[in-house]
Amino acid sequence: TAPGQELISARGTALLTPSLPYINDYFKCLEDQYDPYSNPRGHIPLCISENKLAIDTLASRLMQVNPFSDSIVYSYNNFLGLPSPREALAYFLTKHFLFPEEKDMSYREALKWISPDCVAFGSGAGSLLNHLAMSLAEKGEAVLIPAPFYAGFDSDMKLLAGCVTVPVHSADPSAGPTAEELEEAALAAESRGLRIKILLITNPHNPLGTIYTPESMKSMIDWARSRNLHTIVDEIYALSTHYDFGHGFESVLRTLKN
Repeated sequence: TAPGQELISARGTALLTPSLPYINDYFKCLEDQYDPYSNPRGHIPLCISENKLAIDTLASRLMQVNPFSDSIVYSYNNFLGLPSPREALAYFLTKHFLFPEEKDMSYREALKWISPDCVAFGSGAGSLLNHLAMSLAEKGEAVLIPAPFYAGFDSDMKLLAGCVTVPVHSADPSAGPTAEELEEAALAAESRGLRIKILLITNPHNPLGTIYTPESMKSMIDWARSRNLHTIVDEIYALSTHYDFGHGFESVLRTLKN
């Protein structure tokens, strides 16, 4: 096309860039997947975490729910999600994240602790992180992330919000960075002309699979607050522990007594 007559915008062109560094290789794996009988020399993609062992159980449970039985779903609603699912998620968060030891907590009691008004739905964690970065930071501002971190965070922070990800290296990645290590990373980023706006933490950790202690989480968040930064805590793997209790995970909701 002639200059000035491009079919899509520069923003659209940027979005055509693969969002993950390994995504093209992943698609190649899907075209030549391993099978012990028909394709023993095929590929097994190890870059995607999907618990397919639970799909049948999950599908059976979800099929018991008819999301279209309430007339409210056919009308305009709050963009944060329908009232009933937000209540259900508030109950779920209270029961499994805030008070996992309270097995008999009632629905009504749970909603006293986490209000549905504080719950929002989105089309996946990546989408929600995009929205948060767009809302909390300006284009070009920096997001500190303890290293190593999930490769998708780069696109989650950069693709729409235009934020810059800054890895925070530490002597013991499994324990998480200390306040001193966070400060060192922040000062190094600022020396490059970056303005730090967000601290993004994943707990349980991806890719290490480790769990930060409540003390470590509080230390990191206290440091962020001392610098007037926003903290985003991604707890998507909270219920993916090997056993129910004794694993050491504690939701930030409980740690901060929110």
